[in-house]
Amino acid sequence: MELLGQSIRIEVEPTEYTFNYGDGTVYGPVSTPGGPVPEARWGEQTATSHVYSQTGDVPVSTTTFFSGQYSVNGGPMIPIDGRAEIASPSQTLSVWRSESRNVADNCLVNPSGAGC
Repeated sequence: MELLGQSIRIEVEPTEYTFNYGDGTVYGPVSTPGGPVPEARWGEQTATSHVYSQTGDVPVSTTTFFSGQYSVNGGPMIPIDGRAEIASPSQTLSVWRSESRNVADNCLVNPSGAGC
């Protein structure tokens, strides 16, 4: 970009992440953002997994920390002192609990059975 007649190049990259699970639990800052796991690994605990102790709606968010460097008129890249901290807008997560049971018949056959 041009700034005051000078050619400025800025490079910025995310370096750390903090996860706010909305129930008072925070994880981080850590250097990896987490991500989806393959379907074959669903149910596996990961570094960013979290177990909620209560059901309900919670506001979850992530804060990303960025570090950068800059160059003036094609010169060497110079580190920028400090880092930027950008919090995502919170998203509402609905926490539910479910129970499963094996049954031999349906509610028509056994009206007092589990789940009827």
